[in-house]
Amino acid sequence: MFNFGFKTEEKVDKVSAGLDIGTYSIKVLQLRRSEDQLHLETYGELEMAAYDSLPPGSITNIGEEKLITAIRDLFLASKITATNITFSISMQDCFFSSIVIPKVSDKDLATLVPIEIRKYLPVKLSEVKLNYWRTQTDGKDSSQQDIVAIVAVKNEIFEKYSRLSEKLGYKDFTFEIESLSGARTVLRQIKEDIPILHLDIGGRISFATLIHERIVKASNIIQKGSFDNTSQISKILGVGIDVAEEAKRIFGYMGDSSSPHLAEIMALASYPLFDDVKHLLLQHERKYNINIEKVVLSGGGGLQKGLKKLLSEFLEREVILIDSFSDFVLPNNLKEALKDEDGKYGIASGLAMKNLSN
Repeated sequence: MFNFGFKTEEKVDKVSAGLDIGTYSIKVLQLRRSEDQLHLETYGELEMAAYDSLPPGSITNIGEEKLITAIRDLFLASKITATNITFSISMQDCFFSSIVIPKVSDKDLATLVPIEIRKYLPVKLSEVKLNYWRTQTDGKDSSQQDIVAIVAVKNEIFEKYSRLSEKLGYKDFTFEIESLSGARTVLRQIKEDIPILHLDIGGRISFATLIHERIVKASNIIQKGSFDNTSQISKILGVGIDVAEEAKRIFGYMGDSSSPHLAEIMALASYPLFDDVKHLLLQHERKYNINIEKVVLSGGGGLQKGLKKLLSEFLEREVILIDSFSDFVLPNNLKEALKDEDGKYGIASGLAMKNLSN
């Protein structure tokens, strides 16, 4: 289920890097496989607001040339040496759905999926690349129906990243949808076979991925992110975006005595996101007849102080932070610094692992 993309050479790499391109920043992480262990070699983050002449904390939409410059700057500062790069594909750039169909053979499924997905796709089938997988574990379901997860990505997105790779000088590259990369990181951290909802809170958007029986069963985009908090703080308190962003990062949902309304503003700005997450939880529980007790947070927005407690109370579920470096061998000089950075690198970590599987 994690092979959506392509490589120019079929081999197991010893060194691989994952590049997570977000709306606030771009993040990179490089791993090295040595026997059965994964070693974290380097990582880094670069906020892109300055490349768009905007104040810190702003949402950016820089063009390809500026993005290439930013990536080169990040790779140079982070000392990236990998010749294989896996790029993240944003959930905004893909169509992710699940369909219920009669149980058929793998051969018939390959014929049936393109026919069925035409009913839901907003574009022509010839304009996308498809990937799909069964979400029922073999032998556990005696019904005569299958639930199949389907992902479609426009050809133009692949063409865009191919251009980026070529201009950056990488001939050996892979693509993967960010929700699948995040799921890989979650599954490395959580060994139990339990239903999990992975919630990644980005700047402009968030996404929630249902993982059950160690399979991605659904992934939903939520058109809300942590910039909603920044924007509301800026409007209500009458401060600039940069000041609002700094207040959000320093105090979060814990608030500040010098600004007693900050915690309330943060909470009110986040309740629409929380409502959407709760709706998805209940929807998945009914559809799959499961009880989702654990929510795993990631993304820069997932690191806000006090968020875990507030979200846990709202959802009435255990909420934990993703361990992006779970079971990695870490450099001694980075162990302390990584504690505060962990949640940001869930996607980049999963991307880097993609080409280091046995």
